[in-house]
Amino acid sequence: MAKRPTGLRINGITKRRIFYGLAAMVALLVLGTIIGLIWADTSDVAGAFAVVTNIVGAVGVVSLLIALAVVTRRQRQG
Repeated sequence: MAKRPTGLRINGITKRRIFYGLAAMVALLVLGTIIGLIWADTSDVAGAFAVVTNIVGAVGVVSLLIALAVVTRRQRQG
């Protein structure tokens, strides 16, 4: 069996993959906002969906920005 590292691996993540993830999270935020603006007042399910997508999108953007900072810093040091 192959040995798995115990910590998080950010070395294998490229900047391009992080940018694609950021684009997906921004699209999720836009989708949640559109659903929230259009249908949230008529349906509780749509409102809950909008809230969840906005929370997931915001957390995703923040975590991907942190990963981007770590990858950029490691490339400058190494």
